[in-house]
Formats: sequence, structure tokens, C-alpha cells
Amino acid sequence: MNENDINKRKLDHLKIPIEFDVQHSENYFKYIKLMHHSLPEVNFEDIDLTTKFFNKQISAPICIAAITGGHEISKEINRILATAAESEKIIMGVGSQRAGLEDLSTENSFKVVREVAPNIPLIGNIGIGQISEKNFNIENFNKCIDMIKADVMAIHFNALHELVQDKGNISYSLFRSNFQKIREKIKIPIIAKEVGTGISQGMASILENLGFNGFDVGGFGGTSFAAIESKRKNFINEKYSRDPAELFKDWGIPTPVSVINVRKVSNKNIIATGGLRTGADVAKSIAIGADIGGFAYNFLLTAWKDYQNKTNINTINEIKTIKRELRSCLWLMNLKNINELKNNINKRIILGKLYKWLNQ
Repeated sequence: MNENDINKRKLDHLKIPIEFDVQHSENYFKYIKLMHHSLPEVNFEDIDLTTKFFNKQISAPICIAAITGGHEISKEINRILATAAESEKIIMGVGSQRAGLEDLSTENSFKVVREVAPNIPLIGNIGIGQISEKNFNIENFNKCIDMIKADVMAIHFNALHELVQDKGNISYSLFRSNFQKIREKIKIPIIAKEVGTGISQGMASILENLGFNGFDVGGFGGTSFAAIESKRKNFINEKYSRDPAELFKDWGIPTPVSVINVRKVSNKNIIATGGLRTGADVAKSIAIGADIGGFAYNFLLTAWKDYQNKTNINTINEIKTIKRELRSCLWLMNLKNINELKNNINKRIILGKLYKWLNQ
């Protein structure tokens, strides 16, 4: 894929979710209810939202999930996001750093994140396609770490996205052997990250045994990358009478199911991404087993607005809003801190289709 193709794709991935409805058809967080406590006896402002993400403390279990990089507009979006994340002391992840490896002129769209956010946990990002290449070079993995001085690296599992995009990488037979080389040499934590299709319990066991240090479940319920590709209309192959991207836009395992799947086999860090929209969704995620709630779509919208207005106030306000919503949930449940909510089966009820998924 040439540099112009990558640049266009990165810009499409920013603009299409803003301009079109490319969200999954259903969000399973509506099937989780939190247990109300009629007499809250904790002081609202005393509720402690702080938690640790690996070896760094953050002000609340919130992550600006991987959104972008690799384009001049991406640089400004990342600057806005990182400045806000640093101000509010939360986690931030970057989009796939493949562009930064293949086109050095785009490196600054990633480097800017650490420049404006020197203290918060930053998550780097590279795909299974790059790890699975025959000429895989562990130095490229190190370059991704150095590019943003990453505290954690994510390897994203985006098989469906690769399948439905033009010239996607759909050969992963070398992944396990190449990942073992990484695992032997790289000392910082590495997390397995899905991007909208979720993680089954069997896959969670495989990834746990491979030596991943945590998970970003990236489940069904948020932005569909297949739906994005269907809008790009770039799957040009006259052999097919239908667009595979359109067919598979609702493929995947719901985010809450993915969180529960992973927690059954691992006690490591879990980031719940895929359809979280409010602080209540963070609370629900933590109640079923996650450690962190991750948001991409919310912050794409606020950062785009901030980019147009040359500010970052909308993004900062969104973080503050999510924090207040999360604190409100804890207060209404009479809980003093995040630990009292973690994986607490007495504090949540699972209903409807989600219950059926879990008990099928």
C-alpha cells in the first residue's frame, strides 16, 4: 500500500464515523442494570475514582481509546486528545502506528502525543498483520514504543477489518512465532486489542497463554469498521455481486460478553471498549469485570469539534462529564471507591439478550 493510499484511508477513518451512521445495530450495555441504594451514606465528593493502570496512577478508570494517527489532521486531533488526557490524568491510546513506520513524514502525528502528555499512561498500537509478516523485524516494534515513549503496547486484532478492506492483510500463520520473539525481548506490558468484533472465552485463553499482559476487548456495540469500509466502497472485485463489508457490518461478540469471557480466564488488566457512551457504561463494565472503560467515538466527535474551533474545551468537558456520571453511579450504589464495584455480582443485574448470550 503506497503512502497516498494510507493517508487517504486514515482520513476516511476519521471523517466517515462523523458523517455517517456506522455504529453497530445494537448496544448490549442496555441489558446491564446497576443496583440502586436508597440511602447513600458516603459523601459524593469523597468518592475515590483513582485507580492504577499497570504502574501509573490515573484519576479515573477512563481511556481515550485508539482513534487516529498517520495524517496531518490526525496530528492535530491527537494533540487535542493528549492535551485533554494529560489535563484530566487519564489513559490515552494512539491509532495504528503502521503509517509511522511506512512513511516517516507521519511520525509527528504520533510523537505529538507524548510531547504534550509527558506523565499519563500512553498505549502504542500495531496490528497482527504487521507482526505476522515474513520479514517481521522486532526493531519496528521498538520503533513504535520509542515513537511515543509508550508505557504499554497494544497489538490489535482486526481480522474482519482486514478482510473487507482493499488489499487487506489476511495471512496470520506466523503471528504466534513472531509474537514469541517480541515477548522474549520486550519488557513493557503488551495487551491484546480487538477492534469491534470482541473476544471469545477460547480466544482469551489462547492470548493469556501466549503471554499477553492485558486485554482491550473491543467488542460489538460501537463503531463498525466493516460499515466504514462499506462507505469507502473500495472493495473493487468484479467476481463478487455483494460487498462483504456490508454483509459483515454487524459481525462480532458484544462488549459485555467479551469482558466476562476474558475475566473468566484472566486476572489481568481489562479495558472495555466498544459502545461505551457514558460514565454509567464505565460503571457497568467494571461491575462485570473490567478495570478501565475506553471511549473512541465520543472523543472523535469532541476532538473534531475542538479541531474546527481551535480549542480543546469540548474534549476536556467530555472527560469531566464521564467522571461525574461514574461518581454519580457509585454514590447511588453507596460505594466509596472503584474497588468496591469491581466484578461485584451483587451490584448488577444482567437481562434480556445479554443474559441469553451468557447462558446459551
